[in-house]
Amino acid sequence: MILKLKFIGFNRREEILEIKERKRYFEILEELKINPETVVLIRDSTPVPVDDFAEEGEVTVLRVISGG
Repeated sequence: MILKLKFIGFNRREEILEIKERKRYFEILEELKINPETVVLIRDSTPVPVDDFAEEGEVTVLRVISGG
């Protein structure tokens, strides 16, 4: 399966990953050293839970920034 990740709010822009086994999005994020609690995943303009299984295609990884 090919998963294309587009990053917003990061020092990277895109990554294309070939995933050979079924994984959840949070597992992929942890492998990329991204804390799953600090991002929102978006597929086709719809938020995707990080505990969903990854599907082939394109996902935007949006870093969530909060402050006070």
